[in-house]
Amino acid sequence: MDAVLARYLDDRAWPAARARRMVDGLRLLRELARAGERPVTYGEFAEQLQPGLAPLASARVLDDIGAFCAAAGWPNVTCFVVSARTGEPSPGCRHIGAEEAAAARERAWEGYRGDG
Repeated sequence: MDAVLARYLDDRAWPAARARRMVDGLRLLRELARAGERPVTYGEFAEQLQPGLAPLASARVLDDIGAFCAAAGWPNVTCFVVSARTGEPSPGCRHIGAEEAAAARERAWEGYRGDG
């Protein structure tokens, strides 16, 4: 695990399940960014994160990921999760930064390209 992420989680002292979902969700979104993939819906993200997880339940995980990205200065990968109806990320994604979703995705693609 990345040292910055490990310190962040140690400082939070979250329950193990919450920390694991955040780490797994961050990994999924970084993989999307590395691959230059299209965004996924909340339903797709929730199912990949934990089969059977309700899309609405992934909101806390995304909030945790976004807060970490902002604190660590990492690209905001929460912009890769969008509404199936509108194709837009939640308003919560914009609380992490003023960047528009398309610009945030481009920055994430650039930031994680070649990241091993």
